[in-house]
Amino acid sequence: TAVQQPAVESAPAPPVASAPQITKPAQPVASASTETTQAAQREVEIVTPFWHVKLSNRGAVATSWVLKRDGDGREIKAANGGPLELIPQGAVEKAGAPLSLYLPSLPALAKQLNQVNFQIEEVGGSEQTINVAPGESRQISFIYRSPTLTARKTFKFYGDRLVFDTTADVISNGEQQAAQMVIGPRIGDQTDKQSGSYSTPPQVIAYTLTGEREQILGSYITPPFAKVTSLDTGSNRIEIDRPLAGDVNKVKIVAADGQTFLGYATVTNREAGSRSLTLDSLPEGAAVGCGVAQGADTLRRPYRWAGLVDHYFAMVAFPEQPIPEITLTNIQMKMSPQDEAPLDFPLVAVPVRADSDTHVFVGPKQREVLAAISSEYGTDLGALIDYGLLAFMVRPLVPAIGWALDGLARLFHNYGWAIVVVTTIINLALSPLRWYSSKKMKKAAKHQPRMKELQERLKKLKENPKKYEREMQQLQQEQLALMKEANPLGGCLPLLLQMPIFWAFFVYLTISLDVRQAPWIGWIKDLSTPDPYYVLPILMCVTMIASTALTPQPASADPSMKMQRIMMTWLMPIMLTWFFFFSAPSGLVLYWMISNVVGVGIQLAINKMTAEPVATDAGTSPGAGKSGSAKPPRKGDGTRKRKASDNELIEGAK
Repeated sequence: TAVQQPAVESAPAPPVASAPQITKPAQPVASASTETTQAAQREVEIVTPFWHVKLSNRGAVATSWVLKRDGDGREIKAANGGPLELIPQGAVEKAGAPLSLYLPSLPALAKQLNQVNFQIEEVGGSEQTINVAPGESRQISFIYRSPTLTARKTFKFYGDRLVFDTTADVISNGEQQAAQMVIGPRIGDQTDKQSGSYSTPPQVIAYTLTGEREQILGSYITPPFAKVTSLDTGSNRIEIDRPLAGDVNKVKIVAADGQTFLGYATVTNREAGSRSLTLDSLPEGAAVGCGVAQGADTLRRPYRWAGLVDHYFAMVAFPEQPIPEITLTNIQMKMSPQDEAPLDFPLVAVPVRADSDTHVFVGPKQREVLAAISSEYGTDLGALIDYGLLAFMVRPLVPAIGWALDGLARLFHNYGWAIVVVTTIINLALSPLRWYSSKKMKKAAKHQPRMKELQERLKKLKENPKKYEREMQQLQQEQLALMKEANPLGGCLPLLLQMPIFWAFFVYLTISLDVRQAPWIGWIKDLSTPDPYYVLPILMCVTMIASTALTPQPASADPSMKMQRIMMTWLMPIMLTWFFFFSAPSGLVLYWMISNVVGVGIQLAINKMTAEPVATDAGTSPGAGKSGSAKPPRKGDGTRKRKASDNELIEGAK
């Protein structure tokens, strides 16, 4: 039934600042309709093996996107155990919905198109649910026409992949307009409340043609640059303490706290060097002291893909043509009264064309799935996974670690025990390096007194270097010989060689979807979340203290060295546990704890094998002790002999 189109003033378009128009060659276009599209508001549900999507014809946008299964076909749930909704339901009305349009040269027209009801085509009759089975595909088109405007958005869904295709065509007054499609706001698991260094809040991500990976937190997008010093509600005029850039005609008004989003407004007139602005409307709550920000930021460089990402999930667009620019914006608001601070709701708009598909990936950041999609479409979605600063070392090792953990997890039906076994195997395999390191450290500790003695002798001889030049050279040569035989740095080198393996294991456990919601024992229901009772971090702290205490250290009578060792043995593990491991995922803490436990066992065995033999009397027969065995050398005899030898050198020089 045809109905009158609703008013178009209730919700703003997400990105709202102007950007330079992308010039395209003129193309022949169909004549505009003499009638305006009249359609009732309705939703169409798209059900594939991976998604359950709701598309509304009001703006032709997505209002719900539930991820049902991962790329391997395994069922996937939200952090709270419910359906995994990727779109923040409470924010769509204010922040905008995914797949809405943004027209850089005509933002007001984009605002209108995002609020009108489109006619749905390619859907038979009143069909409300479209099922797309494996091997099938279905295309849905949304069309809006008026005497001066024609807009078409097309979506094609597949039953065997986590990618859909889209095109968009906007013709206004006979001219084709450059269009962008909005991804966001805040795509990801909406129930995931983790924060800190082990989480990834929803943020913009982009990948350049030169292989550079860019991630931009919402708080860094369009921050307030000025404050409202006065305003007139009658004329919608505001005065600000800093001028607005000349190429910006849309602004974002935020509360006096500099965060809470109030609304967007279009600049209709500017005076006093862009410090006095007349707006098309004043958002509710606008007052003196409120912040003013650009509606959007535009980044211009050749991108291969761009979108939004959180710790485990992503929505990323990769057109067939390179992306010349992307438009960013961010809204901060509270979802509930219980929120301590406003949340960021970032959005990014990516160019979309009528003559070529824009592919959009929506799903988990699974390494194998991203590799398969990258190979099929000729892109590198593998860069969605953050391997950290040492990515060049970690990335090649991750497949082997994943293969070992996945294989043992299938064997034990428990990912926690797989971590225990693989960690044990890795530590045992690297034990020769630990043995070599321990041997070097013990030699260094054994020769430390002599090294100290040589340093003292050299210090005295340096008082008259010309006179004792030959003697100083002899002592220095002895120093070099001792350092060559037992250099403490030689003991550190084997430990450095094994660090890439341990770091790759560390990174894998923090990014792997397989660890997410995987239980271990008892109270550990999810290895990707912190231990709720802090049992594992405390046990790990104890094992770290034991491991440090058993590690050979150079002997020293220096009080400062003794204090340093006490701090390294006791204070450092406690501080690391408090600041880093209390909030760390349980799987990561389990790995570290088992590594310490196995390391303690290996170190005990090494200490026993490399222990110095106990000195015995010369005689071994029962009567040897009675008949006169050689007495063991008195303590300090060797030192006194070396001192006498050094003194003889000095006396001889005299």
